[in-house]
Amino acid sequence: MNLVSRTAWLASYPKSGNTWVRAQLDALESGDQPDLNGLMRFGTHDRMDTDLAFPLGDLSDAEAAGILRLSWAIGGDRHDGAYVRRKTHRPWLDAADGYPIPWQPTGAKALCIVRDPRAVVASWAHHLDVSLAQAAQIMSETGTTGPINAHGEEGNNSWSTHVTSWLDDCTLPILLVRYEDMIASPEVELARMADFLSIDVTSEQVSDATRSCEFSSLAAREIFEGFSEAAGQGKAFFRRGEADSWKWEVPTDVLDRICHDHGTVMERLGYLT
Repeated sequence: MNLVSRTAWLASYPKSGNTWVRAQLDALESGDQPDLNGLMRFGTHDRMDTDLAFPLGDLSDAEAAGILRLSWAIGGDRHDGAYVRRKTHRPWLDAADGYPIPWQPTGAKALCIVRDPRAVVASWAHHLDVSLAQAAQIMSETGTTGPINAHGEEGNNSWSTHVTSWLDDCTLPILLVRYEDMIASPEVELARMADFLSIDVTSEQVSDATRSCEFSSLAAREIFEGFSEAAGQGKAFFRRGEADSWKWEVPTDVLDRICHDHGTVMERLGYLT
């Protein structure tokens, strides 16, 4: 039997716009305001599909990796033929069995969502409740001592490693989405994503979806409704949503470190000219 996967990865380093993309796609499909606290309903995280009811803790890393991939390939059927969008912060690096954790068989796709790391560091520091210098250090950590652990999220790869692993090594059809382009041309970018994911929509539907997901609107809804993915009580998830806020938020020494550690990839993505 040839297994076909309907998984569409929304892959990003943390605080790069992944949730914003999910909200826009949700609003686009529903024709309504995005259901912020229901974004997980189609399996939009890289957890094992619960239908398998299989305890990963009883398995080795290699066995767990295979079960995870199988659950994504066969689980989460939406009954309408649409892709099952799954959020992941994992890099495309080999796990204990020699394959990347997010690997999927024929049919799967991936959006690679990137954001200027000078902006990421400010949001990441706020989310982790650490200093900007500490956040920059975390973003520059270059790897682990062993294969990626299928039992938990991989958190020790640098921003550059994460981005290039998806752009250069991913074997799935992939679409690069820049956070800054989403701000500058939201309708153009959402239409690109919809086309890539075979979502048949009109320009009016795209316009309505982007308008309902303006950052100020999402931030206001978080205040009144709460948001399950926020870091903790009193810490806003939708904070600024600006492309250049790093210019006044991040001190020069931290900016210098970010550019030193990630300059090659930043230049490739158009963040250094």
